[in-house]
Amino acid sequence: MLTRALCLVCLLLLLVVPARAQGTLAAAEGVVRRELPGLSQQIHLQLQPGDYAGESDGFRITGGAGDIHVSAATVPTLLFGVNWYLKYTAHLNISTNGSRVSGVTTLPAVTQPIVKPALYPFRYALNENTDGYTTPYWDFDRWQHEIDVLALSGFNAILIQRGNDLAVYEAFRAMGYGDADIRNWITQPAHQNWQWMGNMCCFLEPISLDLMQKRAESARRIMDMLRSLGMTPVLPGFWGVVPADFAKHVPGARVVTQTNPWNGFQRPGWLDPRDPSFAKVAAAFYASQQKLFGPTTLYDMETFQEGGQSGDVPVSEAARAIQVALNKAHPDALWFMMAWQDNPKPALIDGVDRSKILIADIEQGRIPRDNREADFKGARWLFGGLWEFGGRTTMGAPLYDYAKRMPQAEHAAGSHLSGTALFTEGLDTNPFAYDLYTEMAWRPEPVDLQQWTAEYARRRYGAADAHAERAWQIIQRTVYGYRADGNMEHGERDAAHESIFNAEPSLTATRTGHWAPDVLRYNADDLKPALVELLQVAPELRGSQAYQYDLVDLARQVLANDARRQLPLIRSAYESKDRDAFKARTAEWLRSMDTMDALLATNQYFLLGRWLSYLPAWAAPGAGRAAIELDARSILTTWGDREASKDLHEYGNKDWAGLVRTYYEPRWRLYFDSLDHGLETNSPPVPIDWYAFGERWNHGTESFSAQPTGDAYGMASKVAESLHLSPNVEAKGAN
Repeated sequence: MLTRALCLVCLLLLLVVPARAQGTLAAAEGVVRRELPGLSQQIHLQLQPGDYAGESDGFRITGGAGDIHVSAATVPTLLFGVNWYLKYTAHLNISTNGSRVSGVTTLPAVTQPIVKPALYPFRYALNENTDGYTTPYWDFDRWQHEIDVLALSGFNAILIQRGNDLAVYEAFRAMGYGDADIRNWITQPAHQNWQWMGNMCCFLEPISLDLMQKRAESARRIMDMLRSLGMTPVLPGFWGVVPADFAKHVPGARVVTQTNPWNGFQRPGWLDPRDPSFAKVAAAFYASQQKLFGPTTLYDMETFQEGGQSGDVPVSEAARAIQVALNKAHPDALWFMMAWQDNPKPALIDGVDRSKILIADIEQGRIPRDNREADFKGARWLFGGLWEFGGRTTMGAPLYDYAKRMPQAEHAAGSHLSGTALFTEGLDTNPFAYDLYTEMAWRPEPVDLQQWTAEYARRRYGAADAHAERAWQIIQRTVYGYRADGNMEHGERDAAHESIFNAEPSLTATRTGHWAPDVLRYNADDLKPALVELLQVAPELRGSQAYQYDLVDLARQVLANDARRQLPLIRSAYESKDRDAFKARTAEWLRSMDTMDALLATNQYFLLGRWLSYLPAWAAPGAGRAAIELDARSILTTWGDREASKDLHEYGNKDWAGLVRTYYEPRWRLYFDSLDHGLETNSPPVPIDWYAFGERWNHGTESFSAQPTGDAYGMASKVAESLHLSPNVEAKGAN
């Protein structure tokens, strides 16, 4: 197959970086020690080029009890081999959301050698927007754990946006910008990525030089770790995003003014890549970037993102000039781009050397795109996994499209499918989907989801348990049971089943924000038996972090879904002017929100305090905390200024303890009080300025605990009790 023929070439392209980027055995052993502290001495690693079932890269697992040997050609493949053994021989579970690696003292023997080839050369991770919704303020320890899990999941190329601001700053300083001029253009970290994609400018400026320097130092440390593990850092490239006043600083420069706002934001200017000044800015940018971070072989550039305009500039000529500038600085580099909406434009693909681009098709879980060979005109592409937007905490993913359609695409005649691209905008969510999707880079045939789910339940909790398996089969059929269909009639994108507890208050609310889906893709009642089942898992299996996370996540989703039952009842009471019924219904709603906050507080992955706990280390000495706290808070709530917030508010909503208690619940309480006063006085309710409400919260100073409190099992049981769920529900739901 063509993909196989390309595999060695692509692998060699990934390895055209400094020698240390090929990965070291010591770095791989460090990952195993950190993630398997009690078992690492029983696992022996070896980097060994060779033939792995007909491929140049892959892994081989052998060994007796307590003496496991894993060999592979590259470090990411080696570490995925370790993970495959943990999954399918030791029945252990590595996850960003509570691993389960205890309960085993001696690792079991491998009865027959396990050999699996690396099917694809590219196993890429991270959406551009992850650095806004998830990682902008993470410290190194948190990044290190994430990288460990990414490495054990087999990824070999990771996008790092952090630090790009300093490279941009230095490039424009070299073009004549003053310090204040350029810092007044660069926004704060959680909103910054949209600036580099050409979506927005001029929000929450200026950024401090101290913060940019800290970010660059941190980014270099992260990238050095990636290289030590044989993982290629993917860096932003320069495609022409400039301040609107660029021509004032570089007289004669041709800047295309963007007349099409993005969600209410004015876009930055776009420097015509044919203009002589483009090559100068690009050279300065790439020189600064290499000095700060070292070279790499993949550079991410998203041209004309979500409505960006090329004006009268021929797109093919512009694309060719962008690629020439990149390859002048980095001759072996690939231009990495995503396929989203109408990008990449056909004229762009026509204008570039297609052997030196790589396209992440991130719409496959949204719209079944089955003609990508023609769309991409023979360019290599990745089957993207995008099931979560805004870092939202909802459960859901189109697993059918990854388990079934991806292998079919790989087997298609003339396929240029060259790998996977994990493109969720948030991490710390949906470990079930993450686990399956990362395996698909190693599975040449479609997966039986029912069988795979049964195996997942066993390794997730440590033993075969009928209740655990029934719970996960229900979950798999409901929240993970939808497929890409291209139907945008009832909302948009990933069909994530969000909580309307988090919606801007309205009696007709069906979704949290403008871009969210407004209906569930499953019957909410069908999920409820899963909670009953999970609560009945054997007591000896309930102590792991994995079980504790899953129990809170499932109870959270079931309770969130119930809001869709409650709100129409509240509306009916209000419209019939039945004040007693209205008070009773709204009291139930507010009790549910109190229960939600208490439930979320029991688990570290659902804490606002954890998100905010990273901020102090980034503040400039004696100052700067207020700006970054506003940045970190507003991305969750109002998102942008008043105009932008009309469409973007609640885009990054989260079911987090602290956020529910101090933001979502007070909004609904204020709204219900307004409606009740209207019923009492027979007058229209007083309008509420929700943007102003959000801005007051964004500027708040209340501190929040970063440590969980309370009993997860007890709170999940309370959720089940409040919804009148009992073991009697289980038999009906499991059939």
